Amino acid sequence: MVHTFKDVGRSGWDPNAVRPEFEALMDAVRAGEIDVVIVNELSRLTRKGAHDALEIDKEFKKYGVRFVSVLEPFLDTSNPIGVAVFALIAALAKQDSDIKAERLRGAKDEIRAVGGRHSSSAPFGMRAVREKIGNLVVSVLEPDEDNPTHVDLVKRMVTMSTDGVSDNKIATTFAEEGIPAPGEAERRATPKRVEAIKRRRVSDKESPIQWRAQTVGWILSHPAIGGFASERVKRGKAYENVVARNLVGKPLAPHKGIIAGRVWLELQEKRKARTQPARKSGGDTSPTLLSGWRFSKCEVCGGALGQTPGNGDGSYMCANPKGHGGLSIKRGELDDFVARRVWARLENADMEDEEDMAWVEAAAKRFARRKDLSSAQEERRETELHLDHVRTSIAELQEDRRRGLYRGRDELGTWRATMEQYRAYEDQCVARLAELEEETSATVRIPAEWTEPGEDPIGKESPWAAWDIFEKRAFLDLFLSGVSVGRGRDPETQKYIAVEDRVTLHWRPLPVDDETDED
Repeated sequence: MVHTFKDVGRSGWDPNAVRPEFEALMDAVRAGEIDVVIVNELSRLTRKGAHDALEIDKEFKKYGVRFVSVLEPFLDTSNPIGVAVFALIAALAKQDSDIKAERLRGAKDEIRAVGGRHSSSAPFGMRAVREKIGNLVVSVLEPDEDNPTHVDLVKRMVTMSTDGVSDNKIATTFAEEGIPAPGEAERRATPKRVEAIKRRRVSDKESPIQWRAQTVGWILSHPAIGGFASERVKRGKAYENVVARNLVGKPLAPHKGIIAGRVWLELQEKRKARTQPARKSGGDTSPTLLSGWRFSKCEVCGGALGQTPGNGDGSYMCANPKGHGGLSIKRGELDDFVARRVWARLENADMEDEEDMAWVEAAAKRFARRKDLSSAQEERRETELHLDHVRTSIAELQEDRRRGLYRGRDELGTWRATMEQYRAYEDQCVARLAELEEETSATVRIPAEWTEPGEDPIGKESPWAAWDIFEKRAFLDLFLSGVSVGRGRDPETQKYIAVEDRVTLHWRPLPVDDETDED
């Protein structure tokens, strides 16, 4: 009876490789079911060297099994010379395997250095294509044109997450709409993957793969959707994808992302900034000018002012009234007072006075950084995001070491080398921002409407009246760091206190002045 044993995709060199068919062959040899073992060449049996080959041949002889190599008919271990030849060929097979392995590692290192991919499936919504980078032809990622609905779905996730919708809510929404989960996609629903998912389930193993918050989070946090190369690092017990960097720590961006790299970095900032979440409120409260963004505060306790229901007749109230009997001010009165004071200072600014000119220019520069997203300003924003990202990576590396995830000389060496890369790129970002600051200072322009607002700066025909609530907030934020509101009555006389006497505007300091000027 003829037996055939094949270990497809298994290495005869890797000491950690599991070779079930080879083990089945040896079991059959020991059971006396085999008379002769025929291989195409010795390297198909083992590439671990002469010792391993001779041990296998010794086992064959123990059970009276003959060994035959089709391409090496001269192999004969029945005499000393044959044993020597057998050992030599086995050693050469191992040497050839070592050389190939070294070349493979070198090729992978070259591919990794330019951010290309050499393994694993493409992220949801993307596909791998071949592209030449320098002298290498590597696999890079681009939006999956064969599945445009997947691309649109990723864009929708980005929009929802940017608007503050939680990962769990996104997953629930998609499930309710009957949108197939990524695991149901034909490219990803391989028998092996589906079987692995079924094994993880406690019940209902035959139900379709469902959307989960972890799935949404994995997709949105994958650097590839922003065009960045990625690498997997271990965080605790799990692995996560992080931005791959070159030798000086600069992010590699060989892919064509579904969204721009700057947008992806901004998204990661928002997703990590959970101290002030931007989730949508479940109520019907409309945003107001001075509350909801920690701009207005109670002068008594320092707490943020909230708002009461109502359109024009509502009020701002201290959200923590305990200890001072509560505090409130009419919303219309405070909005009007703050807006008019800012515009009045602009209107009365003397452009020939050095201090006034410096104050207006500082605000204009902040305006330019925020609104002008072209050329130097676009680069400034992206560099700032890269700086924040690399500093976050540095903090995570430090935390990983503190938790003992890097042990031994080799691992600590890797940690130090990575930290040096990140620090070098941090220095590059800081230096580039300084250069961009000089460029911005030389090109900044002051909008004419700031110094020529008209008869009524917040009237119906004014720029202020045409802006929405968020544009008005952005304008005030250029000049003020916030406002604080004091008591409405005198504690001793119980007389009402006028708005101008109970409201303090905190003007932003000049770049050359560390003291905050209050009016």
